[in-house]
Amino acid sequence: MNGIIRVFPRRHKQYTPNDDYVFIGYPPNFPELIPEHREVHISCVFTWDKSYCEELAYQWEGKTNKPVKLGGPAFGSPAEDFIPGMYTKKNIIYTTRGCNNNCSYCRVPSLEGKLRELPIHPGNWIQDNNFLQASRAHKEKVFNMLRTQSGICFKGGPDVDLIDEHFCEFLRSTYYIRGVKKVSKVSELWLACDTDEALPRFKKAVKKLIKVGFNREKIKCYALVGSNREKDEARLREIYYAGAMPFAMLYRNFSETKTLYDRDTEKWAEQWIRPAEIKAHMEKGTCYTQFAT
Repeated sequence: MNGIIRVFPRRHKQYTPNDDYVFIGYPPNFPELIPEHREVHISCVFTWDKSYCEELAYQWEGKTNKPVKLGGPAFGSPAEDFIPGMYTKKNIIYTTRGCNNNCSYCRVPSLEGKLRELPIHPGNWIQDNNFLQASRAHKEKVFNMLRTQSGICFKGGPDVDLIDEHFCEFLRSTYYIRGVKKVSKVSELWLACDTDEALPRFKKAVKKLIKVGFNREKIKCYALVGSNREKDEARLREIYYAGAMPFAMLYRNFSETKTLYDRDTEKWAEQWIRPAEIKAHMEKGTCYTQFAT
């Protein structure tokens, strides 16, 4: 990737790029395993990985005479542009940066500022923080690109308040005939419902998507949890009943020590990210305390 080695603290099978200039953790013991390069970038996403990434930078400095740069969201690096395949797999793209909202639990506004539109690259996985805040003209260009793709994912959590007819019209245009069935090129569309107050707006958005022909297999939902398990469980149930598959995300603050929960809470949250278990749980109608055991 233009002679830049990118180092990550761990591999994520969906996100981490896999070209010859990508390394996980410490440098190899044998210098011949390191390709010719002009820089080394240590990429740190989570604040609780900062100490480890600082150690990685020190170790890589001992293996190269080229600049070693330490950065990423955890270190407040500005995300001013986007280069496909640099820090994510090539199919994962950002067509915008930033967000015009100011949610108290989100760092995007402080790191990236207000939403701005970027050049559009080919890809089937839209990771924008708030794609639907873009102008209609920009979205139309993205839609035209996506019509050439398959397995389309809107992974960044489109704003439920911005699920409008223009977006639904695009979703309807992705259907095609496969065998005797009519199917959509969109495989996943992730929304977010992080508070009880967001539930009415979330349900309204899901109804629009159901009218398009989507169901729980395609409609997924991030849900911040961790403050009150009983209330969180009730919201997760409401998300499921509305027609979406909930995905519990335990809140972690921005400190350099990972927020820890008791093992029972961790286990409970883990079960709320497994679709088969969630479905079985909902069909049984068990309560949250039973689900945690």
